[in-house]
Amino acid sequence: VWVLSVCGFRFQWNIQAPGLPDLFLDRITLIWVSLVFLVKSVADNRKMRGPYRLDVLVLLHALYVLGQIFFHEMQYFSAWVASVAMPTAAYYLAKNIVTNRGRIAGLIWVLLGLSVYYNITSVAEKFDLNWLIWPKYIVTAGGEFAGRSQGPFLQAPLFGTVIGMLLPVHLYCLAVTRSNWARVLLGLSLLLGFAGLYFTYTRGSWLAGFMALAATAVLNRRLYARFLIPALVLAPIIAIGFLGLSQDKFMKERLEDEDTIGSRIGTAATVFRVWRDHPLFGVGFFQYRNVRENYIQAVDVPGLPIIRYAQFRNNSIHDIYLGPLAEEGLVGSAMQVAIYVLILNAFLRKYFKRKSDDLLANQMFPVLGGIMVGYLVGGIAFDYRFFAVVGSLFMLCAGITYGYQPQAIAERMEPKTDAQGGGVGRCI
Repeated sequence: VWVLSVCGFRFQWNIQAPGLPDLFLDRITLIWVSLVFLVKSVADNRKMRGPYRLDVLVLLHALYVLGQIFFHEMQYFSAWVASVAMPTAAYYLAKNIVTNRGRIAGLIWVLLGLSVYYNITSVAEKFDLNWLIWPKYIVTAGGEFAGRSQGPFLQAPLFGTVIGMLLPVHLYCLAVTRSNWARVLLGLSLLLGFAGLYFTYTRGSWLAGFMALAATAVLNRRLYARFLIPALVLAPIIAIGFLGLSQDKFMKERLEDEDTIGSRIGTAATVFRVWRDHPLFGVGFFQYRNVRENYIQAVDVPGLPIIRYAQFRNNSIHDIYLGPLAEEGLVGSAMQVAIYVLILNAFLRKYFKRKSDDLLANQMFPVLGGIMVGYLVGGIAFDYRFFAVVGSLFMLCAGITYGYQPQAIAERMEPKTDAQGGGVGRCI
């Protein structure tokens, strides 16, 4: 329920009281899950699962950013909860709860349900199939992203990135499903996902989705490439031959819009100037917008027209790498990069040292890796700090990966003997 609420349904139920923080469904369910976890840990005398190096680093980074908020402006505490606290909680809970094949598979099937919902919603938005759209507030949404599929987040780039990150889930489900009818439906959903991703009209999201699928297929070519390659062949045929997307004027306008690229370059240059004056601790969490006017100037890039400051003077940060460098400085950015390095190192070490009969590492690790690659690639062009969903999905996968202990799972899969009150062993 917490995963579902974070992934688009947080507004379905809430508690709001004057003078107190608003408790939306994602916050309420996170508090509930955390309390149950703590009570069971104390009652059963459970210890946190090792190793702990990444645990400490994730917690230190979260506290560092929180300290910046206390020092500068408390009004951004809600943004910290969404973009830092939620993903941090997702990491710890996943690492200590989602610890065996059955639970990881259960999570993947939940993510598949979400992905199917996103795919249908995006296509329904494009073709005004309002009877297929839920929640209904999506139907009346307009604003900045009018004409692009926005999903329950009402934010086209975010919606596209989430769709792209979850596309690899289809490959796992196609591989493990034995029913031909189920495979047909999963294949249709994957093709629908390509269309849904396209209809967000966000280039960064397109790239994130492509890289997520490519990473998953490369990590297990024997299992997943045989499903992905036919889908990639069919997708353009269906798009051009049946949907007529080659005549999509909106897409042409998006691709030919050089102002977007120019404004991103101008924002990046401005961010670098801000960091140059505040190298160690940055200007503070969400403080870039308060100082950018002092640093904005035209940017001359070889091969492009001069990027005038009017194009990007009101732009917020648009990435998860250079932007945080200006706001959190070398200290915060170094911790964030170290987190990514530790996750990557743990993933590669455990994946390439896996045994041939380790189904979890062979089948599920490539999907987790694909989701994380989609996050990291999408972060080149999109700032996630306003939202909980992308960071939480990434840290869920990171927690599962870092806490994975093949020997512990092997012990649980040992068949019980008669002396242990056993019979037939239970496959996890």
